[in-house]
Amino acid sequence: MLARTDSRGRALLLLIVATLIAGGVGTRLVWWQVVERDRLATLALRQLAREEEIPAERGEITDASGVLLATSVELQSIFATPPSVDDPEGTAALLAPMLGMDVDTLRDRLDSDEEWVWLRRRVEPAVSDEVAAMGLPGIGMLTETQRVYPVAGVAPGTTLAAQLLGFVNTDGVGQYGIEAARDEQLAGLPGSVTAQEDVIGRQIADSVRQLREPVDGSDVRLTLDAGLQHLLESTMYATYRKNAAKGVTGLVMDVDTGAILALATFPSFDANSYGQMDAELFTSPAVSRQYEPGSVMKAFTVAAALDAGAITTRQKFRDDNNLQLAGLRIQNADRYTSPYGHGPITAGEVLELSNNVGAAKIGLTLGREGLYEAFRRFGFGSPTGVDISGEASGVVWNPDGPNGSGDLTAAQNAFGQGLSVTSMQLAAGYAAIGNGGTLVTPHVIAGWRTPDGTYHATEQPPGERIMRRGTARTVLKLLTNAVDHGIAQAASVSGYGIAGKTGTAQIAGPVTRRVRTGTDADGKAIYERVTRHRYIDGWIDSSFIGLMPASDPKLVTLILIHRPATWGLYQMAERPDALFRELAPQVLDYLAIPPDRTGQAVAAR
Repeated sequence: MLARTDSRGRALLLLIVATLIAGGVGTRLVWWQVVERDRLATLALRQLAREEEIPAERGEITDASGVLLATSVELQSIFATPPSVDDPEGTAALLAPMLGMDVDTLRDRLDSDEEWVWLRRRVEPAVSDEVAAMGLPGIGMLTETQRVYPVAGVAPGTTLAAQLLGFVNTDGVGQYGIEAARDEQLAGLPGSVTAQEDVIGRQIADSVRQLREPVDGSDVRLTLDAGLQHLLESTMYATYRKNAAKGVTGLVMDVDTGAILALATFPSFDANSYGQMDAELFTSPAVSRQYEPGSVMKAFTVAAALDAGAITTRQKFRDDNNLQLAGLRIQNADRYTSPYGHGPITAGEVLELSNNVGAAKIGLTLGREGLYEAFRRFGFGSPTGVDISGEASGVVWNPDGPNGSGDLTAAQNAFGQGLSVTSMQLAAGYAAIGNGGTLVTPHVIAGWRTPDGTYHATEQPPGERIMRRGTARTVLKLLTNAVDHGIAQAASVSGYGIAGKTGTAQIAGPVTRRVRTGTDADGKAIYERVTRHRYIDGWIDSSFIGLMPASDPKLVTLILIHRPATWGLYQMAERPDALFRELAPQVLDYLAIPPDRTGQAVAAR
């Protein structure tokens, strides 16, 4: 007979377990549906919500008169959702010639595992219209803006002032020039909208909600004059070709305000096709290239010594073409025609003759520390603060510092070697001579207009006095004599007084030589090829800087020719002082600046 089994204990245990489980589930339901209800509802909405960015309209860039230099246009960008493409091979065959793509590459994109891929961004309207008309499954279009630069440059394959303006990349970010320097201001702030989608991605009706209004970018107005820019580019491009130069820079700036009226550099590029250009062309050499300036620095040496009272305009310095310092011999550029120098000469004659020995002796009379401090006060060795991206600071060595060589460094700096500057720094320094001794900040942005129509003029920092007014007037007169009677006579312009200075400086480059470095175990000489930077014969920077009209300067104009083809003693097809004589009358006439020398015929223009 089977024993009777008592199941009451087991039933009770099961009841307790079930009660605990039900209680736990109930507690969690209360927690989720009551305590966490609002938070979970928000999370659910977020999971189903899709936020889209509304791009802001990028501001335009115009010249001082409103000529449009940079704007944006709407274009269509072609994309694909590969899972929705019915026939990748056939679709690729149809689209490849329209989009200018390799058919195999396109087919691989259409047949990929990606949910979404770009095919080609910002196509021409004719292309997007043709693609839309085909109605291909899985192929769609989105509207994007593209930056365009509507004014063609002088040189083939360039746009006007390309290195000054910069460009905007495919992600809408400004690169180089004004586009980079004022990217945030030009770009504005994108807006956004959100919409709820169902589980299969369909937008739920009446769920679209705007989160943030887009704020369009500001329009930027430049100090640049498009007509003058075209004139300067024409002149500089012609000499770039004539001299077979590696590069040229031309600049016209207002001496009183520092406003840049024209800035031309070659080689240049087409900002509309920047992706096909050499990236080395993108930065403006007027602000980024540091070079030894040569004799144009002698004006600052004379100004520093006069301002400190270390010399007078009547004081004479003996030039024997043979200044020995630290075992090196400093000579003049005209040493072949005047091997024994010019004897006693004044500071004015140093500028007229562009005399190295005289300039070195003036610098040493002022003193190493005094010359160094003056050059730093004149703005060399520090960025000018110009509102163009990529500005370099240049280098001025302290003669008594770890990189200096005492009197030798000071003497070399006094005639423009052993230090480096930028074209923008030189223009700012000469502007100070022209305006009575105040260092102004070069700038190219006149102001900006916000989307509400309000115009804001750019506030420039106050100029800094770097020399006494009397010193500036004296140096201006000496520079005028340098053009009237000195080696820069080729820069003279009929009807106008011109104050200016030429400059020629050798350029260092890598030179590889076979150098003996020791002997081996058998006593035989060991040679190695060693590369060092040395001055290279025929490599020069040739420049001219002019202030005009000399009686009351309004403009400073710089012309720099980098590594022209040379022969003989730095002979070249067209020197910058002669080029200035060709350019200056056109600039003066264009800006309606009257002659300042009565009784003298005005140059034909």
